Parts: sequence; structure tokens; C-alpha cells
Amino acid sequence: IFALSLANSLPTNLVEVGDLEIAISREQPRVEAKIDVKFFGGTSNDIIVKTALEEKSDVRLTETYESASLLGQDVDLPKAVQYSRNLYITYLDEDIMVVRDGSGVPEILMRK
Repeated sequence: IFALSLANSLPTNLVEVGDLEIAISREQPRVEAKIDVKFFGGTSNDIIVKTALEEKSDVRLTETYESASLLGQDVDLPKAVQYSRNLYITYLDEDIMVVRDGSGVPEILMRK
């Protein structure tokens, strides 16, 4: 999310960022976050990040970044540099899920 915020703050002639799509599946890695990015007005490239999602309680999950893909190159992140965070589900229905990380910042996910 930090990298996405940073990219969005840059001028569009440097980086043009598309919509973030998140897919959550039943098997690990459970989360795939994908975003379309154009660098310097060139062709579109997908950046894909895969994370494991582990249930810790009814409302708490742990998300651990495991791999990334950029320009068609897959990179498995070594355990020593894998980013991990706790997520707290604060609202959930059939169409919307609101989660917060440790800082309390909400992320609103909508079903497609």
C-alpha cells in the first residue's frame, strides 16, 4: 500500500497507476493484489504481489508478503525480508469488507 501511495503522488508522466484488484482464494498464497502501471508513458505492466493470509481469531488475520511479479519476472521473497502485518476485520457483509492494519487505517474491499 505504501508503494501504491508513493506512485500515486508522482506526476503522471512518470508513473500512471491503474485500479488495484485483490483476489482472495481458499488456498495459500490466498491473496493476489494486481495493479496496472505505466512507466514514463510506455506500455502497461502488471505488478502482482502474492501474500499468505492466516486466520488468528474471528476478527484478526496475519498477512505475509511472499512473492512479487514485475515485468514478467517472478521473485520469491526470502523469509528474512517478508513483510508481515496484522489485519483486523471491522465490517463484513456479502459485498464489502473493511479491514484495518495496526495503524488503524481502513482498507475498504468491495466484491466484484
